[in-house]
Amino acid sequence: MEANCHCGLVSITLDTPPDFINLCDCTLCLKSGAAWGYFASEQVQVLGRTSGYQRVDYDNAAVEVQFCPKCGSTTHWVLTESYMATNKDGDRMGVNMRLFDPAELSGIEGRTLDGRNWFGDTAAAHRRPPGKIGTDLHL
Repeated sequence: MEANCHCGLVSITLDTPPDFINLCDCTLCLKSGAAWGYFASEQVQVLGRTSGYQRVDYDNAAVEVQFCPKCGSTTHWVLTESYMATNKDGDRMGVNMRLFDPAELSGIEGRTLDGRNWFGDTAAAHRRPPGKIGTDLHL
């Protein structure tokens, strides 16, 4: 699977589609406009220069969102060094699946994470049962 940002400066290639796509409503995900697929780092190839942003409302942000410095499209996130230093699950990243052709994502499970009420210290809650992208949920 291949996609790029709006201006084409950054491209992303995936070895395989994600198992599911997370539609999170936390303030960071809503404002970045992303719908996340999760991957091990070796499954993702990012070409092009990106800029990063870490949440300022958390003392120890877990992720740094990456975006194209030219067009501003959110492309992916990487785990922060501080998170990786204190957690064993340090080989994962999120990719903004809204960059990909919706036809390629049809049938993938979509989950609606209640991110506004989740702070990473408990199991994640969802706003409704999972659905299928293209049928029950649209990106």
